[in-house]
Amino acid sequence: MNLGYPLGAASQALPSLDPGERLLWAAYGRTLNYDVRGLDPWGVPKKSVLGKFGSGAANFAGDMVSAALGGGDDGGASNPPSPQVIVLGEQGGIAHAAVRELSTSGSLSRLWALTSTRLLVLEKVVPPPETPSKKSFMSKAIGFGKDIAAIMTTKTYGENAAGVPIARHEMVPRAGIPRDRIAGFAVAEHGKKKRPCLRASFVDGSGMDFLFDCDDPRQFAWLYSVTVN
Repeated sequence: MNLGYPLGAASQALPSLDPGERLLWAAYGRTLNYDVRGLDPWGVPKKSVLGKFGSGAANFAGDMVSAALGGGDDGGASNPPSPQVIVLGEQGGIAHAAVRELSTSGSLSRLWALTSTRLLVLEKVVPPPETPSKKSFMSKAIGFGKDIAAIMTTKTYGENAAGVPIARHEMVPRAGIPRDRIAGFAVAEHGKKKRPCLRASFVDGSGMDFLFDCDDPRQFAWLYSVTVN
C-alpha cells in the first residue's frame, strides 16, 4: 500500500458524473504512451533522415529504424517507463484526437473512468498562485516558523499527512470519448512482453490499451466483466 496515493479512483470520479450517468470502473493512470504510426512514444512526430524524399518514404524508414531499435513497443529503451495507458492507431484517429492535448506524464491524480455514456479522463484542478498578502514582516516570520515546526513534527506521504483524512480533489474533465464511438473491449496482451491489458477498440479501428501497472490477467478479466455489464 502506498500511503502517498490520492483518494480511491471511484470515490474521486463519482462527483464528476452527470445526473443518471453510471460509473463502471475508474483507475489512476498517470503516464500516457503512444503506439501510433509517425509518432514517438511521447506523441511527437518522428524525424527521419529520408524526410526530403517524401513523407511516405520517411514514415517507412522511421518505422524500420524504430523496429530495429526496439521502438514502437513497451520494450524500447527510448520509451517512458511503465506507461499505464497506450494509444493505438493512426494520427487523427479517435484515440489520438481525444488525448493529444494531454501531457504524457500527468499528475498522480489523473484518472480514467468508464461510465454508461463515455470514457472519461479527469485531472486535478490546479489553483492559481496566491496573491501575496500585505502581512507585516514579523507576522510572516512567525507564520513561517509555525509552518517549519509543523513540517518537522508531521509525517507526510506525498500530498497526504499522518492523522489527516485524504481529501477529495476538485477534478476537471480533460478528455472524453462517447460510448457510441467505442466498438468494444477485450482482454489482450500488449507488445513483445505480452503484458496483460484491457483493450478498448473504437469504431475507426483505433484503440487504447489500459495496463494500469498490473500484471495479473485475472484483474483484467474482472475489469472486462464490469465493463460489459
